[in-house]
Order: sequence, then structure tokens, then C-alpha cells
Amino acid sequence: MEVLNQAEIDRLINSIASGTASVEHPTGEKGVKVYDFRRPNKFNRDQLRAVHMLHDGFARHLTNLLSSMTRSMVSAEVANVEQVPYEEFVNSVFSPTTLAILEVRPFGGKALMEVRQSLVFALIDRMLGGQGIPLDENRECTDLERVIVDRLLKRMIGELNESWKTIQEDISFHLFGEESNPFFVQIVPKNEMVLLVNLRVQVGKIEGQLNLCFPFHCIEPVIDRFNPQEWFISRDSQQDAEGRLRIKRRIRDVKINLTAELCDTVLTLRDLSEITEGDVINLGKPITEPGIVKVGPIPKFTVVFGTKDNKMCAKILDILSPSNED
Repeated sequence: MEVLNQAEIDRLINSIASGTASVEHPTGEKGVKVYDFRRPNKFNRDQLRAVHMLHDGFARHLTNLLSSMTRSMVSAEVANVEQVPYEEFVNSVFSPTTLAILEVRPFGGKALMEVRQSLVFALIDRMLGGQGIPLDENRECTDLERVIVDRLLKRMIGELNESWKTIQEDISFHLFGEESNPFFVQIVPKNEMVLLVNLRVQVGKIEGQLNLCFPFHCIEPVIDRFNPQEWFISRDSQQDAEGRLRIKRRIRDVKINLTAELCDTVLTLRDLSEITEGDVINLGKPITEPGIVKVGPIPKFTVVFGTKDNKMCAKILDILSPSNED
């Protein structure tokens, strides 16, 4: 900012009084915010971010589920989260498709899960032992294929429920019905805004889409819980719990050696080299005294030895505490 001296101030006042001074008027335009009354926003930006993070968890659950069901590499990720009029969502869906109508409990109302036919047929082919190649034609599922799809949808909805439990424990989605033509499904008026979650799913080299459509009134009772600050904390705790559960599941199938020992004894190398069949080794311990069972290299149980059905066996007497394992 330039500072004027007294002489410059006097000249400026005189020029304004005489009308010879030019006054600059601001030329900047006022900012105008566009608002479309036909598409009123129901969710703010932070809530959309929280919805995205919520369904990142669903995408991870979906990846694990489909990988185990198809015995192949499957990846799922959230591609986009937006709010659109219901009519716009319906117009974006190709017919025929697999459209699951979901009942939202306990709030009532209906939501939608839409799975593109290319993805449906790729999953069916993999589940039946094929290479996961989709059909060239876009057709409806046969009665036999529908049985497989029903089972698949119920499992996917179960994973969706697990993800939404982080918002509210008793909120759940249940399969209410199925349709192949989206124009036959009118869960809300066509101009009502809905929350649209688009997921990209890849089965081998085949990529397909899965869409979730939530009308605002179905999730309005819990909309305030979509808070990103709280969500970061709950998401981290959820991931820790998921990690512990995943480790537990994998450990259950790990095979480990159990070794039963009565006692230890010491032999010279000469005695060991002269041992022959029929020799008796004095262990220096009564047979009735407890022995030890090791899990891997770690002593875990005290046992007593015996026989059952002409087989050697060991009966567990006690579990060793960590301080006694050495």
C-alpha cells in the first residue's frame, strides 16, 4: 500500500472536488452459485467421502467372497459415489440385467443391487469350473442359472450387511425380489435423488460393474453418522478386527507336530553304538510319572501314558502355563 504525503492528499481532494479525478469502479463479477432445483443435493461432500470409505470395506469383503467362490483371482474396488435422480440411474442400466430388490431394515423402504450380466455369466462360468468367459449375447438367466445367481446374491448381501454394521449394528438388507428389467422397478419417484455407489469388479481378464442404489429416505435416520473424522477411527478398528479374524481363520488349518516325551536320558556314544534289538534302556523314571507333550518345540501339556485299542496314547493332565513352558 502506497502512503501519500500531505501535499499529495491536498491535490487529490482538489481534483475530486473539481470533477477532474477519475474514479475506478470495481469490475469483478459477484460469484454466483448454481443450484438445480430438479436435483437438490441430499448429501454433502463429507458424507459422500464417508460412504466411499464404507463401501471400500464392502469391496474388500466382496473380493474375498468371490475369490473363494470362484477359486480365482477377483478384485473389487469402488469406482464412484454420486447422488443422481432415480430416473437417471434407471436409464443407465442395460436390460436385461440382474437387479436385486433389497428390503432395508429396520427403517423400511427398498434399495437396489444391480449386477451387469457380463459379470454374472463370468462368475457362473467360474463357479461351474470354466475359465470365466462371459457370453457373447446379453440375455436373461435360465432357471438353472437363476438358482446359482440367487445363492450368489444372498452371499453378497451378507457381506454388504457386515460392512454396514459399522454404521449401526441392527441395520440390514434382505433380498425382497429380483428383476431383469429396471423399468419394472419403481422404488421411489423418478425425480427423487438417490445415492449411487458404483463398484468395478474384475474376474480374471473380465471386468464388470456392480451398482448399489440407496434412496435418501432409507438411510436418512443414520445419515449423521457418516462423519469422516469418526469414520477414520472406526475404519481402522474394523481393519484391525478383520485382520485378527483373517489370521485366526488361516491358523486353524495350519498343521503342526505334537511330540510326546516321557523323559530325557544320557548315553555315551559307545553305548549308543552298541545298542541292538532287545536291549533295555533305563530311563531313570517310573512309567507312571507324567510326561510332556510339545506343540512344535514348546512344552504345552503334562500327560500320562497308556494304551487304548492296542494303540499308545497320552491323557492330558494339565496345561502348562507360559512360565512353566521352559
